[in-house]
Amino acid sequence: MFRHASRFVLVAVVLAATCALDARLFAQGRARGNAPAGGPQVTAADPFIGTWRLDRAKSTFPGAVPEWRTHQFERVATGLKHTTRTMQGEVTYTIQYMFQVDEKDYPADNAMSVNTVSFKRIDANTLERTGKYMSEVAETVKYQLSADGKVLTATQNILANNTNSIQIFNKE
Repeated sequence: MFRHASRFVLVAVVLAATCALDARLFAQGRARGNAPAGGPQVTAADPFIGTWRLDRAKSTFPGAVPEWRTHQFERVATGLKHTTRTMQGEVTYTIQYMFQVDEKDYPADNAMSVNTVSFKRIDANTLERTGKYMSEVAETVKYQLSADGKVLTATQNILANNTNSIQIFNKE
């Protein structure tokens, strides 16, 4: 039992040291004017970070509009975590996945209609997610911030049935 506890402590110490080193190297790169490898990334101060609530009246869906929906983007040790909580009818569900803004494929939540997601930054106020099913692009979602950073527009295009939705979110 103690051997497992000591492994846990060791993993926690290594993870903390890695995060601290990563933060220091990132700060040094910023101080020198260098962007992190792989282009601009989402940082803790990035305006995408936070919780966003769906504005049902301003959003359009090909089917039923959810009772409510939130998007949350947060920084985690491995990159970013995206959590979507939705109430549709009387059912509430959550999807969640981790990713980095580097155009590489990351596992999607099992409840999603895609197997992997990848993100790329288009500009300071725009991220684009590509969802793949069985290595084929199945959907794209463009997340675009308003100039004041208070409104997030998510434009989703589903290729299989040629439908799209425009979801408007307000920052909480």
